[in-house]
Parts: sequence; C-alpha cells; structure tokens
Amino acid sequence: MKVFKSKAFLGALCILLAAVIAFAVLPRFYKAQAETTYVVRATQDVPEGTELTKGMLTLSEVGAYGLSEKVVRSEEEAVGQIAAENLFAGEYLMQNRVISVEEYAKRTEAKTKGLGQGNCLVTLKFPTASSGLAGVLRAGNIVDVYECREDEEKNVSVWKILPAMYVYGVLNQDLEPLDELDEKKEQALEDDTDYDFEPAYVVFRCTEEQAITLIRLEKQEALHLTLARTGD
Repeated sequence: MKVFKSKAFLGALCILLAAVIAFAVLPRFYKAQAETTYVVRATQDVPEGTELTKGMLTLSEVGAYGLSEKVVRSEEEAVGQIAAENLFAGEYLMQNRVISVEEYAKRTEAKTKGLGQGNCLVTLKFPTASSGLAGVLRAGNIVDVYECREDEEKNVSVWKILPAMYVYGVLNQDLEPLDELDEKKEQALEDDTDYDFEPAYVVFRCTEEQAITLIRLEKQEALHLTLARTGD
C-alpha cells in the first residue's frame, strides 16, 4: 500500500497517462479534425418548390469533424429533388430540406387541400338520407354524383353527371364533422353516447363549373351519390 501512495509511483503513473494521451489519443483527435469530405452547397437563392438542377449546386470540400450526418454529400442526391423550403446561396443542403416531387406534392396537398389549383369548396344539403350514403360517407371519399328525376307519370330517370368528386367534409344536422364524431366515439370510455352519424351536408372540392352543377342539383333535390372509393 505504501508503494501505491508514494510520490514516485504517482509521478510515474501521471507520466504514463500523459504519454498515452500524447501518443495515442491526441494523434487520433487531430487526424479526425484534419479529415475532409465533400458537401453540396447552393450556388444561388432557391425558392421553395423549385426543382433543383446541377447549375444551382456545387461541391465544396469541408472538414468532416462534427459534420451532421444529414448533410447532402453528392449532387446526385439533390438534382431533380424539390426545395422543401427556401434555400440560400452558400448554405449546405440538408436531406430534410430537399424532397422528392411526390413528397412535395403530398405536403402541398395537405396544406392546401387542393384549393390552389382553381378549385373551390361548396356545401350542399342532402334531400334524403339515402342520397348521402346514410352513415357511410366520410371526408376523403371519392364519389360519383348522379342526377335523379321523376316525371309526372312517376317514371324515374337516373344518370351520372359528375364522376370522381372529392369529398372535403361531411356534417350532420348539427354541423358536426362526422370524422370528429368517429374520434370521439373511439376515445369514449363508455359507448352510451348518442352520436348522430347521419350525413346532412357534404362539402365538395370542385371547379367553379362543377359547383354550379352541384348547386343546381341541390336546389332541385335531384342529387344522389354513390361511393366510388374510400380515399385518393
């Protein structure tokens, strides 16, 4: 025990540790700092939604130490991708800021609900429960719109007038979205609440011309829907 407490031993131990640090740890540390890699930078300001081309990008050699794993390291990863947000000249490109055309389209759809392409929303009241697909219809469904008419002799004529219409929302008589009622029922501790799942109103995403047709059918109580598919 006296040996381990002696100043000579402690001094030798410190020298040994210093030697390990000097000849093993520090060289690796400085080597890591000296290593370089290539990253992709923007050569100009790129607005959000722009498809990246090779002329907008450049490769730069930078120190690899401490560099994020999410940085784009080759032009092939970025060319043909879409700027998910504004990019500025000289900055590194990060993987989460350049996305595929398909992913950008999905994000845009989620933000705008498709209203940025000349579309509008129109709300209609169902003349009967059956015309609104009873309690089945939900937001996101794709439906075909039929015109249903009865003449003086009680002969009924039905024909498809608007195919593949997107349902933006479905409301009951109290203007409660049925999707929200689905969530409330699923989260309810007890299933004794009397939810009204009968659709009374439907909100369509449509063009102006389609809106005119839908409004006419509503006023004439000639509107009828069939479910084409449950989502897009």
